[in-house]
Amino acid sequence: MNLAQALLMTGDWDAAEAELVQAADGDGLADLEYLACCRTWVAALRGDTPAAQAILAGVSDLRASEDPQDQATIAVAEALIGAARHQPAAALRCARAVLDRAGALAISGEYLRWAWPLAARAAHDLADTNATAGLLALLDGYRPGQLAPMQRAERDLAAARFTAADDGADAGAAFTAAVAGLRERSTPYHLAHGLLDRAEYLGQLGDDEAAGAAIGEARGIAQRLGCQPLLDRADTIQPASARAAAS
Repeated sequence: MNLAQALLMTGDWDAAEAELVQAADGDGLADLEYLACCRTWVAALRGDTPAAQAILAGVSDLRASEDPQDQATIAVAEALIGAARHQPAAALRCARAVLDRAGALAISGEYLRWAWPLAARAAHDLADTNATAGLLALLDGYRPGQLAPMQRAERDLAAARFTAADDGADAGAAFTAAVAGLRERSTPYHLAHGLLDRAEYLGQLGDDEAAGAAIGEARGIAQRLGCQPLLDRADTIQPASARAAAS
């Protein structure tokens, strides 16, 4: 499971899935519910919600547990399923359930590393500025060294989206810096989402060439990951010139 988590973070999702399948089917660990939740994460990230839901439906002991780590494991899986199903309200609710356990779990631990970006993106999709402000304040309450590098990078990206939504003059520079931070400190999956955020902003400015380049890089990452939700998102934010040519 630690190996699979590292492979997810570094962008080798095929290898992560293969390790989990081997553990479940080859090593006889299919009944291990933590392993099932990890398999749910991979399926949901790739957009295979029927498989994710089917795997998670077999998890009962963790769901009944009052242990914060057990509850967080389930909540991250449900948040990822909500995101894959384009249900930001569900994704935000489940991701917040993980963040509410920050006192019991390390803020930089893997559950909260994944939950905070999920919550921030869901809040943005819902145009919920209060939720976004609260999520930014949560991370700002910690010293930088207490946060995982990807959390600091995601915090900068969320702040850039927040600035752009408020027509801030510094949004362009904020997006450039945020994407650079994601490239250095986050995962390929989160970088791709950041590139698409920047592409949306550039498209609004009419800079179709730069937007198209960002979309192209994000699509390449999505194809390598086998991440259908990212590919779908890239298709929805084609620059105006590309849409016109296609029609």
